Amino acid sequence: MTTDATIPTGSSAAPGGRRTAAPGIPVWLLALTVAAFATGTDDMIIAGILPLVSADLDVTEATAGQLVTVYSLTYGLGAPVMAVVAGRVPHHRLLPAMTALFAIANILMALAPSYPVAMGLRVATALAAATLIPAALVAVGRHAPADRKARYLSLVTAGITLSLVVGVPIGSWIGAALGWRATMLFVAALSLPAFVGMLWLPRGDVGPQPSLRQRAAPLKRPVILGTTLALLISGAGGMMPYIYLAPLYRQLSGGTETVGTLIMLFGAAGFVGVLLGGRGADRWGAGRTLAAGLGTAIAMVAVLAVLAAVVPAGSLPFAVLAGIVVVWAVGIWTLSPPLQSWLLRRAQGADSAILALNTSGMYLGFSLAGSLGGLALATGGPVALPWASVILLVAGGGVLLVAFTRLARRENLTAERGS
Repeated sequence: MTTDATIPTGSSAAPGGRRTAAPGIPVWLLALTVAAFATGTDDMIIAGILPLVSADLDVTEATAGQLVTVYSLTYGLGAPVMAVVAGRVPHHRLLPAMTALFAIANILMALAPSYPVAMGLRVATALAAATLIPAALVAVGRHAPADRKARYLSLVTAGITLSLVVGVPIGSWIGAALGWRATMLFVAALSLPAFVGMLWLPRGDVGPQPSLRQRAAPLKRPVILGTTLALLISGAGGMMPYIYLAPLYRQLSGGTETVGTLIMLFGAAGFVGVLLGGRGADRWGAGRTLAAGLGTAIAMVAVLAVLAAVVPAGSLPFAVLAGIVVVWAVGIWTLSPPLQSWLLRRAQGADSAILALNTSGMYLGFSLAGSLGGLALATGGPVALPWASVILLVAGGGVLLVAFTRLARRENLTAERGS
């Protein structure tokens, strides 16, 4: 089977009148994007069907909500471990296998007779996803054209953001109409086109295989740990207002009747932000793109903080709030593709483990956003949320600056002395 099937995107005229085909989107890249969409949907879908799960499994909604927590924590903690353990398996075998395991675990989830069984299956599903997505990013990094690496990476990440706009609402609607178990079958069905498209994955990723210790060693590098910590902190700050958008909306504009619209706008803007991050990194470089995205997110959340402090409660027009949310989402979701492309250039043969650690930082940041946001809400009310977010975003930006300058420079000097 050929490994370079593409979806044509049209043609363009070259200088001198010669016609050239515009670069197409490889089938395998679309498959990886669909897989990311499926895992993103699976992560958040329980929130949309929480009352149904709670009633059917005879547990409280708070207890049922831990099915979301355990997925995120398992993913965050398991991604770097699974990357090291599965590092010897070629991508054209590993990715379809993990996609199949992900689908089977969700089918079994639809048949789960009790809460403990469902919890165990959520762990299994999260481990499959934690192996699948970092490996998918590595496959893109290895096989994408050099001038489109960040852009291709952004497509896979965009699959996750798109799941917030499309996957979770559709899954919630299916749950309301047919029951929550049908929702889990829907998530499993998303894996089928991903699995088929992965049959076109390039076979060129097999080479000299490092030992387990060699694959894990780069995870100790200060520059890698620094960028992961930066993503964890800034991700927590950037997503905190999203997780608690309902009380923030109530404080600023009054009511929550259109909070669903705000959530969809955030997801759609995040999708745009991911694509812009990929294009910006390819065109202007990772550093400038990261600075622009993080600066935009900080500015917008700071505006929310000021408005929450000075505007009378419930008086901010919805259109103003929506505009701020859209720009903020574009900014925060711009960060991932340039950071991934920058890390790939410094991977030194450990790209799988490094990208897994990076993805782990993002998911652990989301978990931290929920806990710290809850603390801010409990102690200072909705007004405290954007201030806590700004502090985290600025702190994350500071750590990122240190990683991109001092730590990277120190690593370069060490490499030069050792050569």
